[in-house]
Amino acid sequence: MRTVIAVAMSLCVLGSTSAKEKPRIKIQVLSSQASERTYSYTTPGRNGTSNTTCNSYGNGTVNTNAYGNSTYGDVNTNTQTNCTTTSTAPTPPTVHTNTIAQEHISAVLPNGQNVTLWCQAGFRKCVSLQPGTYEAEITGGSTMNVFIYDLQGKEHKIKYRVVGN
Repeated sequence: MRTVIAVAMSLCVLGSTSAKEKPRIKIQVLSSQASERTYSYTTPGRNGTSNTTCNSYGNGTVNTNAYGNSTYGDVNTNTQTNCTTTSTAPTPPTVHTNTIAQEHISAVLPNGQNVTLWCQAGFRKCVSLQPGTYEAEITGGSTMNVFIYDLQGKEHKIKYRVVGN
């Protein structure tokens, strides 16, 4: 794949380039097809819990009798304990399903080779390209920036991965 891009780059360089600029080529977009990637993930469930709180209260009396040097007595107590239990029900694991938008662009490089450009929305912008001619630059490896213009004429570069030919 790298040789395809390198050949395309050497065939159609537009204008001069500075140290920061990469050479631009012209590509012909034939079609653009949208798709969605579906993915799932699971959040774990939670165990149930129980918590018991008890309060005790009461009163008591002490009866004593003294006989000589000794004291004898008995203790009468009356206590009561109230307990409250709070429970939380367990929850099962939950499966979440989401989709991510993707674009598959069929294009022709300057050397006549057909390639498929791919992008996925998310961290970067992903654009469906209408058929026509676009300027692009090879960014290294198997990626390519394609330049588009908004309604105000401002240039934007969209990063695509070359995934097939």
